[in-house]
Amino acid sequence: MTWLKDRWTTLPCVPVTAVGLSHHLAAPEDLARIGDAADAVEACLASCSTVAGWVLLSTCNRFELYLDGPTFHAVVDAAVDAVREALAPDRRDLADQFEVYVGQSAVEHLLEVASGLDSMVVGEAEIIGQVRAAISSGADHATATLHRLFHAALTTAKAVVSDTDLGAAGRSVAGVGLDLVEQRHFPLAGRRALVVGTGSYARVVTAALVRRGCVDIDVYSPTGRADAFAESHPVVPVADLAPAVRGADLIVTCSGSSGDPTIGRDLLEAARDDRPLLPVLDLSLSGDVSPDAADLVGVDLIDLEEVGAHAPADQGTAVLEARELVSRGVEAYLHLESGRVATPAVTAMRAHVSQFIEKEIEVARRRYDPETAEAVARSLRRVSNSLLHAPSLRAAEFARTGELADYQQALRTLFGIDVEVQG
Repeated sequence: MTWLKDRWTTLPCVPVTAVGLSHHLAAPEDLARIGDAADAVEACLASCSTVAGWVLLSTCNRFELYLDGPTFHAVVDAAVDAVREALAPDRRDLADQFEVYVGQSAVEHLLEVASGLDSMVVGEAEIIGQVRAAISSGADHATATLHRLFHAALTTAKAVVSDTDLGAAGRSVAGVGLDLVEQRHFPLAGRRALVVGTGSYARVVTAALVRRGCVDIDVYSPTGRADAFAESHPVVPVADLAPAVRGADLIVTCSGSSGDPTIGRDLLEAARDDRPLLPVLDLSLSGDVSPDAADLVGVDLIDLEEVGAHAPADQGTAVLEARELVSRGVEAYLHLESGRVATPAVTAMRAHVSQFIEKEIEVARRRYDPETAEAVARSLRRVSNSLLHAPSLRAAEFARTGELADYQQALRTLFGIDVEVQG
């Protein structure tokens, strides 16, 4: 495993770890294999007592687990063992390639991912929705810490979209693929397209085709969901794939179905006879089109690897502005989390002082008239709040620097205050 920027020991207020693989290290087919094992991985984690909670982010660019647990090494071992157990024996080596982000690095990584800075296509539009879907689907087994982390990531991502040109300039994987088709072959306006698949990415592809002026869009679903998809999208459902392939000017596949490819070489070879050129854009992680179809004359097969190779380079100023927003987002998250860690110490300290203040107020009420007693009460509370302000700020500061335990020990030694540490 690759260990990245380990800051766990200096930031105990962030008990979060991220482990996984992305397009930087893994081929699309390897990410597809791990993605197919997602249910088995989560079932294993659900039975693991060392993991308090987790969120799985699985996309065409990455397979990552964000984990919360009291013991760092046990959490990492549990996650990697769950992945290794879920994979076929001949591919369990993929788990050994996982990258590990710890503490602050895990926070920074997720905020970069959500903002599109770590995508195959920098600034892609789909990742925000994928991060939102990940925390939504994982709500039942995500801890409060993970909920706050993903909320921070989405907030930062929205700021990147609205406050920088990265969101405006950033194009989706589908957009880059369709650009390649138009650059190599023909404008899509007025053309007939066939979309294979009805999942979330099919919605993105359909919207992109409509924006580019496709007049006819057929949709085929290997799982029989084309009719339902057509009820909410400007497409025509087709039940027979062969005639739809023959009638299409462009085929875009994004079903992500495992097993044999949905479109084989024979099907494309038959369709080639009806037209001089047929571009096929395969955006499926596992590959919806038989790889040997690329050898057919008249068929231009564009897969995810080729799309990634043609993705635009970093967009200079926009990327720098986005990274600055990510840095601010990380700082804000850590500040809030350190405050939460310091809360028990601050509460215990204030409760300790408050018991003396309230006793004096009670004495004043017995000794003086109501108006004078109330004035004494206000004065005592104002003084106590002023005196406790600086120690409260110091508690939060010590939480951020990893010295909160020393602070709590000082409270115990000087004042006999025992702090209940939150789990």
